[in-house]
Amino acid sequence: MSQQVKTSVINIKELLEFNLFIPEYQRPYTWTAKNVVQLLDDVVKFSKYPEYRIGTIILHKNEKLDIVDGQQRIITSLLISRFLKSKDTHKLIKLEIPKHEKTMENVKNNFKIIAEYFERNPKVKDILEDYFLENCTVLVLELNKLDEAFQLFDSSNNRGKALYPTDLLKAYHLRELTGNEEKKLEMVALWENIKPEHIYILFSDYFFRIKQWSRNKTVKDAGFTNNDIDLFKGVSEADDNKHNNWSKSLLMAKNFVDMYNRQNQTMIKFNAMPPLNYPFQIDQPMINGEYFFKFVDYYYSLAKRLGCLEGEKQSATEATEIVQLINRLDKSKYFRYVNSLFKTTLLYLVDKFSYKELESIEKISFKYAFYPRFNFEQVQKKTINKFVLDSESGVANFFNHINESYSISDVLHFEISASREKLKNANKLKDKYGEVHSLYFKGGNE
Repeated sequence: MSQQVKTSVINIKELLEFNLFIPEYQRPYTWTAKNVVQLLDDVVKFSKYPEYRIGTIILHKNEKLDIVDGQQRIITSLLISRFLKSKDTHKLIKLEIPKHEKTMENVKNNFKIIAEYFERNPKVKDILEDYFLENCTVLVLELNKLDEAFQLFDSSNNRGKALYPTDLLKAYHLRELTGNEEKKLEMVALWENIKPEHIYILFSDYFFRIKQWSRNKTVKDAGFTNNDIDLFKGVSEADDNKHNNWSKSLLMAKNFVDMYNRQNQTMIKFNAMPPLNYPFQIDQPMINGEYFFKFVDYYYSLAKRLGCLEGEKQSATEATEIVQLINRLDKSKYFRYVNSLFKTTLLYLVDKFSYKELESIEKISFKYAFYPRFNFEQVQKKTINKFVLDSESGVANFFNHINESYSISDVLHFEISASREKLKNANKLKDKYGEVHSLYFKGGNE
């Protein structure tokens, strides 16, 4: 990384006088009473020293100074400053805080918490009026390139939540988004309606693994990182695509969907007819901008329906015997890697073919995904990756087979030799996990 980093140590007053901006890719303000009180207690505790460093701030030099890391501390510091009677507080910025529901709720609650804290501790307020703005400092790292600012994020010493590679993708596709501000806000809303950890799971456990394995490429032990985000950048409408024949079918499909929905917008608005959805496929190239956010929203809904996300289960009426077993094993460390492989296989098959074939898809996914648990003494991440790509057990790469299949029949006849005698760990499974063994060999699995 060849970043040009401008570093400086400044006090809180100087920081709050900067022309700061909270960019759209930032998450909501999530600090609660516990975080705020801890910060105040720490400042009071260390106020006997000439300086107290409260962390690192990473800024991207744009039209303003975009906050890449440090939003939580900056907003909280601004709230605290409103209670201090320093003659200089009028110079502090009026930071434009995004109107996220969670952000506004936490700002309101924390403002009240700070007021109550000072009411309970009037002497503390006197201390902070002399100390907080002038003697509390931050290390500021200012960069010209956003990608490099994100790469520096993990080295910062802060109390905030770490950004995921998906945050960098969000920033990239927001820049690629064409249209008016309303459209941009609509896409941000789609993203913000999903928990950050669920978005990361979608990319790391599903999209990334499917893209890699379906092309016979490995999934590193580190999993999905910033180095892998180019997999989710594709067709840019701003580019000259006349020589990119591979992109034309994607753009034609997008054009048809957009045109259809525009022509029928009144009927769609009044629920007289449903909108036409773009035919997403995980293993196809991405369309940058708006359709990236629609891609994430579409697969979030599908993953929820299939019970692929933590806390989300299929409805009792839809759950088959296999799914009920998977749900019971969900917290078991012994089965966690094969459970994860089952869900990834399931999502890929439903995406490639049809939800109507779900019961058959569950059976072949279960037979394939649980094979390593029956055949190996130990099953780890690297075991799963090796099994998928280069199985010593004679099972071919199922993900590559799915990628190259054109009918559900091709998939359902995928060969998985599951003889009790040949599977080295079968007897152990039978003794310790009888219901797993029984279901695995039920219905002619041998």
